[in-house]
Amino acid sequence: MSEIAPADGATSPASVLVVDDHPIVIDGVRQILAGTADLQLVGEAADPAAAEALARQLQPDIVILDLKLGEHLAPPLCRTLLGASPGSTVVIHTAFDDPEPLRACLNAGATGIVLKGTRDLVEALRSVLAGNVFVDPSLTDLPAARAKNLAARNGVGASLTLREYEVLCIMALGRTSKEIAEELHLAENTVRSYVQSLLQKLQARNRIEALAKARSLRLL
Repeated sequence: MSEIAPADGATSPASVLVVDDHPIVIDGVRQILAGTADLQLVGEAADPAAAEALARQLQPDIVILDLKLGEHLAPPLCRTLLGASPGSTVVIHTAFDDPEPLRACLNAGATGIVLKGTRDLVEALRSVLAGNVFVDPSLTDLPAARAKNLAARNGVGASLTLREYEVLCIMALGRTSKEIAEELHLAENTVRSYVQSLLQKLQARNRIEALAKARSLRLL
């Protein structure tokens, strides 16, 4: 976890916290933002605990968040970061174009999605600062892409709903039904119903098998 001292200047650029577990990506973001006058990198974090601590401390205007931090997925972390810094805007920065996790991120409060390796990062940051929702141009039709991806995946006969996918993401972190219910503000019985639906759609006998199949299908 690191905090970067602000530079002196007559105007106050928008503060940016980057959360990614790949140093080369953080270095790339650092170089990109160094070339702008209106965006300033103020902190860097490589794990969820450090990210939450810095978000709470710095209250950044924008959090650039990787879709995956090891076994941790962005949708639940997005909620955590926005809880720690309610005034922040979250932009998902990802190398993966699978629509399920990206839609779940938007549902969790993210207002931007940009693919790594593109030149759209600064455009995305400026767009969300202006109050817009930015989705990488190659991902503008997420529902159609989702249907296409699911049709190509053997073993999944029916698509997951957005809420089912959110439950799956949190379940992958080892949470119990009670803990999932608390995080999503649902009744515990409702969560159990979602879990049973997940097992049926993934053709799995239990949670462990469901998570294994989900990972093999690149849902996680």
